[in-house]
Amino acid sequence: MRFLLLSGLIASASGAFAATPETLDIAIKRIDTAQPPRLIDDVLLLSYRPDRPTRFVGARFAHESWKVLHTYVVNEKGIFVLEYPWPEGATEIHYRIQVDGLWMTDPANPVVDTDAAGNEFSVFTVDKAPAQRLESPRKESDGSFTFIFTGLPGHRVALEGDFNNWDPFMDTLQESSPGLYTVTLRVPPGRHWYVFYSDGIRILDRLNGNTGVDPDGRAVSYFSPSS
Repeated sequence: MRFLLLSGLIASASGAFAATPETLDIAIKRIDTAQPPRLIDDVLLLSYRPDRPTRFVGARFAHESWKVLHTYVVNEKGIFVLEYPWPEGATEIHYRIQVDGLWMTDPANPVVDTDAAGNEFSVFTVDKAPAQRLESPRKESDGSFTFIFTGLPGHRVALEGDFNNWDPFMDTLQESSPGLYTVTLRVPPGRHWYVFYSDGIRILDRLNGNTGVDPDGRAVSYFSPSS
C-alpha cells in the first residue's frame, strides 16, 4: 500500500501532560466562524471560514523552511480548523495558508509582516513558550512503542494500523487518567501508518506531526521505528 507524505516530524519533548483534552475538543467543536489564532496549552488553533465552496486549506510555517504542508480539517460547523503542536521553545511563529492552491496570509489574523523578497506572512506571538506535551508514539526501553491518545474521558479508543492489519478491534487503548489513553505494542522496523478510532470516529494522532494520505484520500499518521 502506497501513501503520499504531507508533513515531517514536529519536535516535541516527553514530560508532564500539558494540554487539557476537554478544553481542546470543546474549543474545536465550538468554532463557528474564523477566529484569530489562539494557543490552548501547547496547541495552536488556526481556523478559516470559506466564503465559497472550498476543498482544501493548509498551512506552512517559516521555522519548517516553508517545506511542510499541514492540512486543516472541517469541524461539524463547516469551519476549517488546524491543530498545530507548538514548536518547543518558540515564542513567535510565521506562517502562510493555502486555500485551494492560492497562498495568502491568514484572514483571521491582522498581524502581517513581509520578508526580504516582498512576500507577506502572518505572525503569532506569545509571551513565553508553553510547556510541551507527551510524544506519541513513544519508544520504550524494551524496544516497544506506546501510542497515546488525548480526548474526552470515558470513551472507547482503538488503534488501527498496517502493523495490526488495519483491525480496529485488535488493539484497544486503556484510559490511564481522565482523557489520556495508551497502548504499548511491538512493531517491526520500517515506516508504519496508523489512525485512532474513538467511538467509531477516525482521528489522527494529535501528538505526532507526521501525516500522509492513503490511496482512498484519507489522512493517516506515520512513524518509522529504528531497526
